[in-house]
Amino acid sequence: MTTLDARGVSCPEPLLMLQTALKTDKSLVLLVDSKNAFENCESYARKQGFTVETEIDDDTFKLRII
Repeated sequence: MTTLDARGVSCPEPLLMLQTALKTDKSLVLLVDSKNAFENCESYARKQGFTVETEIDDDTFKLRII
């Protein structure tokens, strides 16, 4: 499973990174450190039909997208 590290990246770049990655990967882990990026990416992935498992560790939001 691919890990996409978007910590320290400002919106909307994490979402754009996710959109690009999902064109070739059908499952991945996305790391973000912004609540806004977390919510946008989670919403996008669910709307695209993916299952999203979330986990929060300190200041890192982890989304497992399948």
